[in-house]
Amino acid sequence: MKFAGTFAIPTWAVNAIEYWDFSGLDDLDTELVQSFIDANFKHGFVVDWRGIDEPYTTSCPDIGSLLTEAVDADFYHA
Repeated sequence: MKFAGTFAIPTWAVNAIEYWDFSGLDDLDTELVQSFIDANFKHGFVVDWRGIDEPYTTSCPDIGSLLTEAVDADFYHA
């Protein structure tokens, strides 16, 4: 696997990325997560959550653009 980078992922998107469970997201959030995946990982990915138990506030997450609570995640191309 090739390292793709570390991304600031909003906590509201973790279940969608980790488990493909979009059930708690509205249409816009679902589209944001899917667009992130499509743009960066067309052929699949593996994710390693860093600091999953220590979220922080950021004004520049890699999914969406609003001030949000996020965690860092290392992504690898599958």
